Amino acid sequence: MRGEEIARKHLKKQGLKILETNFRTRQGELDIIARERDTLVFVEVKTALNTNFGNPLEWIPLWKQNRIVKVSQSYLLSRGLHDIPVRYDVVGVDADRNVCHVRDAFRPSSEFFV
Repeated sequence: MRGEEIARKHLKKQGLKILETNFRTRQGELDIIARERDTLVFVEVKTALNTNFGNPLEWIPLWKQNRIVKVSQSYLLSRGLHDIPVRYDVVGVDADRNVCHVRDAFRPSSEFFV
């Protein structure tokens, strides 16, 4: 089973509703878009080839976070969503299918609030 499939099952068990997967623009891709109550959640999935993956946040440098934010803004604009709370989560999946879910893993830098 692929990491994204495992992540989707985990998120559903946590009560999130999966809205879309693999949303793509020229700027990049969003792995999973979900909803938790009134919050839209953009989820980056990282899959490790071994069981010692460490902290999945270390796998998402600032440039990647910024790309995810830009793509999420494109998603929001394309769906006509305004003034909706958003959150950025990271889900790490290791070779043994262990899941590390980091809620509110990062936030947009001030440059995105223009």
